[in-house]
Amino acid sequence: MEFFTAADVLSHRTAATPDEPVTVDLDDSIQNALTLMLEHDFDQLPVVSDDGVEGTVTYKSVAKYVKSMDDPRVEETSVKIALNTNPKFVERDHDIFELFDTLAEDDYVLIGDQDDLDGILTRYDILYFLEHQVEPFLQIGEIEESLRHLFRTFFDDLDQAIDETFADRAEHDESYEAPDRPEDFSFDDYRMFMMRNLDHLPPRLSQERDMVESLLEDIRETRNALLHFRAEADEVDRDQLDMAHGYFTGIASTV
Repeated sequence: MEFFTAADVLSHRTAATPDEPVTVDLDDSIQNALTLMLEHDFDQLPVVSDDGVEGTVTYKSVAKYVKSMDDPRVEETSVKIALNTNPKFVERDHDIFELFDTLAEDDYVLIGDQDDLDGILTRYDILYFLEHQVEPFLQIGEIEESLRHLFRTFFDDLDQAIDETFADRAEHDESYEAPDRPEDFSFDDYRMFMMRNLDHLPPRLSQERDMVESLLEDIRETRNALLHFRAEADEVDRDQLDMAHGYFTGIASTV
């Protein structure tokens, strides 16, 4: 499996994210740096000159300077006075999981090198990216739990219903091993069990039979693609998954 890289996180942008790194010039004032940080909701900025990246300026470094001065005059004072001169650089192909130890000590890392800055990554950037990647798995897991809740609620003898549902397939397909309990279901098993037992489940499911079967099939394909790494989370139809998640968890929450 190819792990996520710094470049993957950089490419995971929102509409509000600048395409190029936001920087401040070495001769700019602290006031200007603070204005840029407030404008973009950043806690730090790379500081550049004609020679490349000189370091970074952060809210923390500015606060230390202001605290040490009786009259700091941030509108006149250059960022040089609040410069962190040893920021950590990593390459674009750097594995983000190897950054955890670094980001446990530092709030950010710079991507690229002193002469060619690609961007800056913070703890928040990586956590936000990982949340985006993991969300489809969490939603599918919650859908499965909702279906199991429905089965336990509406079947007096769930074990018998499972045996009766899968007995025929197990008899005619030697490669198929029938599940003993809902926790062992594949998503194809969920679909088969539900469609063969809709009369035992909430009436809404029977009334919307075609949509239910379509949603279950879509989830099955998405789940299998993700688990077998045939698709990445960015390729998932999230609107479709959101709809299925809201539909099944919503029904389960009312019983």
